[in-house]
Amino acid sequence: MKNYRVTDPISVMLKEENSYVPGHLPKGAIVSLNKIPIDLNQHVIVDWNGRNTLMFAPELLLRAEPVSENER
Repeated sequence: MKNYRVTDPISVMLKEENSYVPGHLPKGAIVSLNKIPIDLNQHVIVDWNGRNTLMFAPELLLRAEPVSENER
């Protein structure tokens, strides 16, 4: 699992009940994901505070930085 710290707020879709609702990840938020897809035009599902969060892979790469497991 890879961890990233948000360096600039990111618009996302947050999982609530059985659907996704618009939201954002604030600067400093730590998210985790299994892997970045080969096709960077795809969405990725990341874990943020125990919530499934849907976002574009390029947004994650542009607005977040990798962090080690110790920094979580």
